[in-house]
Amino acid sequence: MKDRSNALGRIDHMLTIQLDEEINYWRNILKRVVACVKALASRGLPFRGHDEKIGSLHNGNYLMSLELIAEFDPFLAKHIARYGNPGSGHTSYLSSTTCEEFIRLMGEKILKTILMEILTAKYFSLIIDSTPDISHVDQLTIVIRYVLPHGSPVERFLKFIPNTGHKSEQVTNAVTSTLTQFGIDISNCRGQSYDNATNMAGIYNGLQAKIKEISPLAEYVPCPAHSLNLVLSVQLKVSKKLARSFLYCKSYTISS
Repeated sequence: MKDRSNALGRIDHMLTIQLDEEINYWRNILKRVVACVKALASRGLPFRGHDEKIGSLHNGNYLMSLELIAEFDPFLAKHIARYGNPGSGHTSYLSSTTCEEFIRLMGEKILKTILMEILTAKYFSLIIDSTPDISHVDQLTIVIRYVLPHGSPVERFLKFIPNTGHKSEQVTNAVTSTLTQFGIDISNCRGQSYDNATNMAGIYNGLQAKIKEISPLAEYVPCPAHSLNLVLSVQLKVSKKLARSFLYCKSYTISS
């Protein structure tokens, strides 16, 4: 039976060949999809447009990139011609569902790499701020600053935390629980940088004070960007008053 198998092959030989061809076909499609997702995500460009139809001028950067590649790639062009707008219930691997799944997988991989770098560096600084997104959901942004083994400092985005509240206790709980979730020891924090709001910069009950209770060596430095913004805001108000006074004096002199 062994000699006969070697001479004639298995009974499912043709089925195995067909299956391998099918696997290679979809694998090649996914390679092109992944390349587009990586390129757009690395530049921070939006993916989706007003519709998801191949050939539409409003289908977004993701489908536009695939259409552009298809102009020089007969394999992808044939696939788009066959599966371009299949509708619900049909497999094409060109839909936003596939795109978002790859974004999620890439995000998880990047996060693991960042966490490994933080654990290797051991000591880090916190940069935290909150702002509403386009849907008016207030999101707390956590950024970690640390030094790579070869000596270069880097800042890495860690996570968005929606609707944490603005009280210092709420922000503190959100930050500490997030760091614990990622296995980061907050006692290794050596720096903090926030805006000048009382709930963040307060020396008694602000976030920086509460972090210092946990990690006394975490020195607080006001965010230079926020401080410069306050300086410019005050300067503009003063300049507007000075400009009005100047125009008033000039008009009074001309009339006199």
